[in-house]
Amino acid sequence: MTNRRMDTLGIFVLISYLGLSSAAGVHLSDLQQNLAANGSVVLSPLNTTDAFSVSINLSQSTVNNCPSLENAESMAQMELLTRLTAGCRYDRMVPPVVHNKDGEEVPMDIYARFYIYVMKNLDSSDLQFTVQGLLQLRYLDPRLAFSSYLPNRRQPIMGESELKKMLWVPHIFLTNEQASTVLGTSAKDELTSIYPNGTVLTSTRLQATLYCWMNFQKFPFDEQKCKTTLESWMYNTTLVQLHWETDNPVSFDKQLQLTEYNLIGSLYNESIRVSNESYMSHGSLEGNYSIISFTVLLTREVGYYVIDYFLPSIMIVTISWVSFWLQADQTPARTTLGCTTLLSFITLSLSQENNLMKVSYVTMSEVWFLVCTIFIFGSLVEFAFVNTIWRRNNDLQLKKRTTKYIVKSTFVPHLKKHRRHGYKRTDSTMSTMSTTSMDKTCGPNNTVITIETPIIIGGSLSREDSAISLDEQDETSTSESSDSSKVKPAQTFATMTPKEVSLWIDRKMRFVFPLSFIVFNALFWTLVYCL
Repeated sequence: MTNRRMDTLGIFVLISYLGLSSAAGVHLSDLQQNLAANGSVVLSPLNTTDAFSVSINLSQSTVNNCPSLENAESMAQMELLTRLTAGCRYDRMVPPVVHNKDGEEVPMDIYARFYIYVMKNLDSSDLQFTVQGLLQLRYLDPRLAFSSYLPNRRQPIMGESELKKMLWVPHIFLTNEQASTVLGTSAKDELTSIYPNGTVLTSTRLQATLYCWMNFQKFPFDEQKCKTTLESWMYNTTLVQLHWETDNPVSFDKQLQLTEYNLIGSLYNESIRVSNESYMSHGSLEGNYSIISFTVLLTREVGYYVIDYFLPSIMIVTISWVSFWLQADQTPARTTLGCTTLLSFITLSLSQENNLMKVSYVTMSEVWFLVCTIFIFGSLVEFAFVNTIWRRNNDLQLKKRTTKYIVKSTFVPHLKKHRRHGYKRTDSTMSTMSTTSMDKTCGPNNTVITIETPIIIGGSLSREDSAISLDEQDETSTSESSDSSKVKPAQTFATMTPKEVSLWIDRKMRFVFPLSFIVFNALFWTLVYCL
């Protein structure tokens, strides 16, 4: 009897532990499992052995301690997601394992797409620009597939940042990033979608300030290529590989407007970066990391620079040539004009150069500035040269009135040389009496008088020293009458006064400077648009 009572007490303790017809599930929060059991106790007859028959039927096994997904259709979305990401099924610290058709483990492919809303602040001085866009990442996580539990559902499970925190997501960073942030007003603009086959799509609206290594050799006619690089931070190519989407990997908003540049298009690329001890770019020291990048092609709008810089500079250079139409003795006017144009052009150039970063190489704008300065400064130097010639007192003797002899005589001035018939004029011929001009046949009592008389040769007036003896006057007059019948040769030398030389140089410069400037412009604009 005592044994029967003990058995009865044990049965009731067991029944109370199992819940005795606990068709409604008992939630064991500590074990994170739901247990459903159906139990029955059958008493044996009195004439039989003192024993009780207890049968317990469990509708859900609790061996794996995982929540059930059999009634997924009746579950709410949050409950379904909670059971899918339960610790017994899902580890958000470990990337998903993907197998190919042969069952071999392969790296997980992540596909990216970038949609750009705004590009702004393309600053040449800081070598950076700001971009706002939508970044989408797509990958397959078989652990989140729920099509077997909900075969009739086609809509994805969608959520914002809370859902993203429950999942494993790839860590992608921008290598040329200066600063970045996720946009949003009350909450961050993040959207995560889980499709029935386990495909995960994350969308993030972000703003990033990126470095752009610009080249200003052709400034302001330059074309810039601003590159944006996305790279895997933690996982190398054995686990994760990045790819661009096949259709429209990089696209731009149709209303996108740029102030200083014109958007030509974009290029995208996929590559691998090697990280080691000499080139450390990741948290892990060594490995090959997958990279995807896109390059924005930009060309600078030159309308502002043509109107505000090039055309005014051409006008200033042209104004400096007005001094060629002023006489060389008008020193105040020509000096003021030259200095004013030079200072005006320098001030104009400085206002433009302030927008450009200081670089070590020569730019096209600096070539333009240097040549225009040379032209303006050259007009000042030309004035100083002709003014010096204007103030000379001696005429220039030229063999011919050609550019060669004029330039040569201008730089090497000398007095006019007077030719004589058979002898050179000396100071002794200016004396009124000379004993050296006596004829050898004359006696010591004869007197020789030297008389200077003007003689017209070839229509020009010159002085000719003639020595006439009183005893041979008749003979001399007879010889003069015979010589007058002969035609004397024309003079082969020409003479130009300093004023004539100055005016001649100014007339030449009126054509040399404009023609040289036109040639320079032809070469300059050819290099700009053809190279």
